[in-house]
Amino acid sequence: MRFTASPVVELPVGGAVLTFEQDNDSFEVGTSVWPSSLVLVKFVERCLRDPALPFADVLRFPGTRAVELGSGCGPAGLGLSRLGLTDFVLTDIAAVLPALRRNLRRNRAHLPRAPRLAQLHWNCPAHLATLATPRRFDLVVAADVVYVQESVPHLIAAMDALADVERGVVLLGYQIRSPEAHQVFWDSVPAAFPVIEKVAREHLDPDYAYEESDVYILRRRPRQ
Repeated sequence: MRFTASPVVELPVGGAVLTFEQDNDSFEVGTSVWPSSLVLVKFVERCLRDPALPFADVLRFPGTRAVELGSGCGPAGLGLSRLGLTDFVLTDIAAVLPALRRNLRRNRAHLPRAPRLAQLHWNCPAHLATLATPRRFDLVVAADVVYVQESVPHLIAAMDALADVERGVVLLGYQIRSPEAHQVFWDSVPAAFPVIEKVAREHLDPDYAYEESDVYILRRRPRQ
């Protein structure tokens, strides 16, 4: 995989090419495309094409209610929308939502259904309660969101508040950005999601197997 700092990043997915305008000069990290989001989308696409690969239970998109935390400028959320995740809410802070809306407009013609967009601060109970109504989510998606130690408890609390209490699953694109945040995250997340499965590198798309990025499945319960 070649990662570029170009103003526009292309992602071929589901027979279309999605394009993401980024602002690398912004003070908001969410206005740039980060590698783990691309790795995550291409892993999902590969699994959908090959039912012999693991994690098919996570990737049964019809009927799945999903939310993304820290959608940024949209590569993971819009890529999964292209692949058929239609009951989907993409979230970020107010300062990043304009970039997300702009890329939704750029790619709308390639999406079976436009995802909803919502403001979410992970430490805001009102935001979380609104999103979890009328019910919590089957799937929580997040990519490249563990990078500030102080935000990690709020991130895990948001995952816990939004995922269904019985069958909720987190699909996580991950890269170590801060050793301190990394340690806190993996020390704390098992309390909410005790079943942690790391996707083997041979199951990633070989053209998008960025050497420092991984994909994890976090579960409430062991798979049946």
